[in-house]
Amino acid sequence: MLTRSLAVACFALAACVTEEPDVGTSVSALDISAFVLPQLSAAERAPIVRKYDALDPSDEVPRGLLEDAIVYFDVNKALIPKTAYFVVVDLSLYSGKDRFWLVDLATGAVERHKVAHGSGSDPDNNGYATLFGNVSGSLKSSLGFYLTGEIYDGTHVHSMRLDGLSPDGSPNAMADTNVRSRLIVMHEASYVSDTNTSQQGRSDGCLALDPSIEVSVVDRIHDGSLIYTEIAPLAPPVGRAVCGDGTCDGDETHDSCVTDCAAAGSGDGSGSGIFDPPADGEGSGNGMIAGAGDGCSAGGSPGAMLGLLLVGLRRRRRCT
Repeated sequence: MLTRSLAVACFALAACVTEEPDVGTSVSALDISAFVLPQLSAAERAPIVRKYDALDPSDEVPRGLLEDAIVYFDVNKALIPKTAYFVVVDLSLYSGKDRFWLVDLATGAVERHKVAHGSGSDPDNNGYATLFGNVSGSLKSSLGFYLTGEIYDGTHVHSMRLDGLSPDGSPNAMADTNVRSRLIVMHEASYVSDTNTSQQGRSDGCLALDPSIEVSVVDRIHDGSLIYTEIAPLAPPVGRAVCGDGTCDGDETHDSCVTDCAAAGSGDGSGSGIFDPPADGEGSGNGMIAGAGDGCSAGGSPGAMLGLLLVGLRRRRRCT
């Protein structure tokens, strides 16, 4: 009877408990109430997004999801322990496609990988996740923002715990605050392969990766990196900075976009920056170029030339 009761209890916990029986003993000290989901207009999002224009130069990550991650990362950066990378996951895509992107904040480079979704999210077992949840026993993937947790060895070695930052009632069906108690983690799985473009296997709700890359990925992001998992962006993308839009932002400079960044130069849009040497007739106010070695060495005012001529005549008279 006791054995049967234990079996029922185990089933009720569901998720990845049968694979990771020790993860349920973990407790997170994370205060998710300190994190803020930014509710910004396009005009407010644009200057934030464009500080990160160097990210994803090949446009591999769905732009709307990338911008969501950028804005959340930037607004909550002081609370995020590890800021070298963040991850974007697009669960709207077929499981045979790359839909897990590791973004390097220092270089802008992106790594793309396959990732499994929960069997409860794909009841038809056709490779598409359509249902999501935050309830124990659902075997569903959870949408929202996460922070990565600690590494541990369970049935799947080198697994990584996760903490959800998106409470129930968040926009776009985001709800993942129960992932730690649901035993939803990131781990390797033989049913996921980066070289397989057909349907991947399904997890119990965990983010399962190809065993050949899991260690490399997890070792870079464990203990406090941001993960964003969604199927649609929270807001329309504002895009990278565009020369001619009237705002000097992103990677724009006076040299690359005089139209938008004229104020960074002379202010007249002529291309003469604030560090340009003065042109002929500028500088001292008398037509002379201030200082030596500024070019135009043969120039000078008529008065100065007359003075030099008179000095020469006086010297000739003394010599005679």
